Amino acid sequence: MTKIKLNNLKNLSDKEKQILSGYKGLLMVCAGTGCVSAKGLQILDELKESIRSKGLDKDFLAMGTGCNGFCAAGPIIVVQPEGVFYQKVKSKDLDEIIESHLIGGKIVEKLLYKDPVSEKVSVKMEDISFFSKQMPIALRNKGLIDPENINHYIAREGYTALKKVLEEKNPLEIIETVKKSALRGRGGGGFPAGIKWESGLKAKENRDEVIYIVCNADEGDPGAYMDRSIIETDPHTVLEGMIIGAY
Repeated sequence: MTKIKLNNLKNLSDKEKQILSGYKGLLMVCAGTGCVSAKGLQILDELKESIRSKGLDKDFLAMGTGCNGFCAAGPIIVVQPEGVFYQKVKSKDLDEIIESHLIGGKIVEKLLYKDPVSEKVSVKMEDISFFSKQMPIALRNKGLIDPENINHYIAREGYTALKKVLEEKNPLEIIETVKKSALRGRGGGGFPAGIKWESGLKAKENRDEVIYIVCNADEGDPGAYMDRSIIETDPHTVLEGMIIGAY
């Protein structure tokens, strides 16, 4: 494994952006649990093979992403940079997406989302009424990166917060910032993160013991998938936050 140095983040970010910008389009196939159960990984494999067999692999890149937050619409393919949102995609639809959209520049309308009440057709996910007023923060990278590719995360300013923290060398100020932010745990207790971090620091000082940061990703509440979603979708956000907390 190549060791990444924090002072090299910008170079890595610029390099990855350059690589991705070299493609005419990015085909983001949802590989979250919901879409996987609807044969999303099969769709991804078949899409990659179709692009390769048609000699389009230099122009278009297909990759798996985390959950888009719309499991009922899976399998999902989002064509970037336009953001065209295709839902309930089947194997038989792939050639039409490639021939009509990627080659011909014409959107495949039958695969777009249609509101069951208003019958409004949405080209992009953010145009759908349920998502139109949402502003993702913890899930800001959902559907936009390959969660297993650290360079994709770095290209979207990943680990720059950690770099800033280590350069400023002031753990107490970090804790105060988190306390002022009113950031809370995402579980039922909603415990203030800053107070938790402060308690860990005091425990270390008082007991002179090593303190460990543990990521509890157990979904104890029925039907709750917050932890699964963020870890599947953007694991490096979790890792970066844990490292900052540990510091």
